[in-house]
Amino acid sequence: MEKINKKLPRGILIITILTIISGLLLVMMSAYAFKLLLPLGGVYLMGPAFLLILGIASLLTAYGLYMRKNWSWKLLLVLSGFGAAGYLLNVVNGQFISIFGVLYNAIIIYYMYRPHVRKYYGIRSKGKK
Repeated sequence: MEKINKKLPRGILIITILTIISGLLLVMMSAYAFKLLLPLGGVYLMGPAFLLILGIASLLTAYGLYMRKNWSWKLLLVLSGFGAAGYLLNVVNGQFISIFGVLYNAIIIYYMYRPHVRKYYGIRSKGKK
């Protein structure tokens, strides 16, 4: 029988805190953008709505990571994948500082695939029963 680690890994705690911070920043940015763009009407509100959705998804992910929900492992990978892709597009468009965003998201993806993290969230490898 496998021993299950019940202690929250330090890396997950750090990722959870960073995800809370980014989620709160996204929600605040969306509120500010809504306030600025509301007079312009519908189409202009799509960006702030997208920021709000990302912010709420980040906060839900942070909650799930802390509470050891395996859906949060998957959601964090999706958010980090889209984040890395977005930052990579910025790098291609000449905003070379965005390479740090690509690296940040790549490190999160790498860490989430570490065996002890997968085991903590009950994520099995494809070949194992």
